[in-house]
Amino acid sequence: MRVFRVTAEPVDPAERHAAALVVAEDPHEAVLLLRKDLNFTGYRLPPLELIALEPTRDQVRSALGDAAAQEKGVYNFALVARPDTPPR
Repeated sequence: MRVFRVTAEPVDPAERHAAALVVAEDPHEAVLLLRKDLNFTGYRLPPLELIALEPTRDQVRSALGDAAAQEKGVYNFALVARPDTPPR
């Protein structure tokens, strides 16, 4: 399995972007998992950014927990600043 770092754009431009890590076999499966995830309701798919990472199983376990090292899914969902928002 692979880990993908995802950034998604909200459907409502007044809302913030979202980010997550997705554990999946490939990019297509990652997008399917995002479509099923309730946290990504209201976000445009495919995501703005879908970057494959190459962590070891131990790194995944350390960062995301035991389940993520063995189970496909969406982890660490978070709202993030829009790219055009200046830092504070």
